[in-house]
Amino acid sequence: MTQTNAPFATALGQQSALSFLLMRPANTIATATLAIVAMITLIACAPTSSSEAPAFTPLPYADDFSDPNSGWETLSDLNADVKYDAGALRIVVKLENLTQWSAAGRRFKDAIFEVDARPNGGPTDNGFGVLFRMQDRKNFYHFEISSDGYWRAGYVQDGDWNNWDDWQPHPAIRPGGETNRIKVVMQGDKLSFFVNDQLVSSREDGTFTSGDIGVFALTLIDAPGTDVSFDNVRVSEVK
Repeated sequence: MTQTNAPFATALGQQSALSFLLMRPANTIATATLAIVAMITLIACAPTSSSEAPAFTPLPYADDFSDPNSGWETLSDLNADVKYDAGALRIVVKLENLTQWSAAGRRFKDAIFEVDARPNGGPTDNGFGVLFRMQDRKNFYHFEISSDGYWRAGYVQDGDWNNWDDWQPHPAIRPGGETNRIKVVMQGDKLSFFVNDQLVSSREDGTFTSGDIGVFALTLIDAPGTDVSFDNVRVSEVK
């Protein structure tokens, strides 16, 4: 595993075309005309209150991606593909040093979030995992593993990518193209990280208390082509 502090060439806080490319949710590409129309619509139909957070999603929540209209973000362009594929959600990252995700459009607080992740090919020097307690594209927690047996976790705040530790090996991670069950337990400020039901690490952090969930894949420098399928998402109550 190439040791790197962040999978981006520029800081996420820089509002350049490059930084937007290096970390963008699916379904965000639009033409200028559509943007103008959307702006006019928002002005004309603005709600009376925009400060209310959406309601929490009832538990348990599950998605096996058999329904391509279940609500996860999709995308297809020269940089990445995010699509429902053969009963899974597949992310292919075509460029080096790029992160691509898909979010569920839900909201959770304390919960257990788990998903199966299976690499379909590409370099083993990669990264893939989960995002949780997502506020928006610039604020969330992340936990990822690699096909060569490493893991990492941290958070993004105001667009700045932070890792609590750099990539570390762990024997629980199945290498190569094998399926790994990635799990995060969110219980107040305590965050616990599991791979294949083995505890990898835990952390106390209160930066974010609730939010959306997502899955993501990334490429490192000189290693394009990460290709991962995610399946059997489940979010359940913490016992």
